[in-house]
Amino acid sequence: MKTKKMENKKTMPVSPILGAAVLALLAISFLGIQSAYARITTELDLGSRGTEVTELQTYLSTDVNIYPSGLVTGYFGQLTKAGVERFQTEEGIVTSGTPTTTGYGRVGPRTLNALNTKIAGGVTTSDVYAPVIKTVTVTTGNTNATVSWEASEASFGKVYYSTQPIRISNIFDVTGVYSGEPIVTGTLAQYDNNPRVSHTVNISGLASNTTYNYIVVVYDAAKNVSITSPSTFRTQ
Repeated sequence: MKTKKMENKKTMPVSPILGAAVLALLAISFLGIQSAYARITTELDLGSRGTEVTELQTYLSTDVNIYPSGLVTGYFGQLTKAGVERFQTEEGIVTSGTPTTTGYGRVGPRTLNALNTKIAGGVTTSDVYAPVIKTVTVTTGNTNATVSWEASEASFGKVYYSTQPIRISNIFDVTGVYSGEPIVTGTLAQYDNNPRVSHTVNISGLASNTTYNYIVVVYDAAKNVSITSPSTFRTQ
C-alpha cells in the first residue's frame, strides 16, 4: 500500500484540478476528517516537526486558498511555509521578505498571535510584547561583578560576559522584535530559570584589573525578548 507523500518530495506533474482532488482523497483516506484544532503554543519554522505543526496544518487546511494541498504531516516543509506566507499576507502581518529578515514564512510572535486569535474565534491568546529593561547597574570587585536591573514584567534574565566582543544571532519578526531567545557568544552568568521583575546576577571567578564585555537578555514566557546594547565593566 502506498504511503502518503511528505512535503518537498518531487512528484510527477499532474493537472491542478486532478492533483487537488487526489490530495483531498489522500487526506481523508490516511488522516480522517480534521474537524478540530488546538491552540499553537510555540513558534515554528521551516524544518519544525511535531504536534504543533500538525495543529498549524490542520487549521491552515480549512482554507483551500491558503493551504491548497491540505496535507497534515507534522512536518513544516515548503508547502506549509507557503501556506503561512498566504496567511500572513491575508492578515496584513507581512507580505514579503524571508523568514530571517521579516519573518515571512515562519510562525513568529505576531503570526502566532493571529493564528491563535482565529483558532479561539477572535479572542487574543498570545503575548507579543517584549519586557522593557530599566536601568542596568554594575558593581565590581577584584574578581567579581554584580549586574542588576528592573524589568517591566515578570521575566527571565540572563547575563553573558566575555573579554572578547560579544556576538548575537537570531531572527526578527516584522516588528523588529527578537522572535525567540537569541544565541549569544561568551559565558552565561549564574541563571536560576525563575521569572522576576527585579534582577540581580552575580559573576565570580573574573580576572582582576580586566575589562569585560557584557549584555543582558530578558524574555517573557511567550519568548518575547529584549537585549541591551553591548557594554563593558572593569574589575578592580
